[in-house]
Amino acid sequence: MKRSLRDKSGREEGPAYPVSGRGYAHVCPSCGEALALFDLRDGDQAYWCLPCGKGHRAGDPPPGALRPLPHAG
Repeated sequence: MKRSLRDKSGREEGPAYPVSGRGYAHVCPSCGEALALFDLRDGDQAYWCLPCGKGHRAGDPPPGALRPLPHAG
């Protein structure tokens, strides 16, 4: 008998993000500027907005942080 280890009932679904970041620019949700990528001491990576002084971990982007790149046609 298999049991689910995680109870998914009553949990809210977060924003739907693309499977890959390819084709998207990481931008600041507050000001729209491009974000700089930094390595953290714990081995993770984070995006940081230098003008705003705000950031997020690469694996946990807030809504509005990914902007589709224009396609060169």
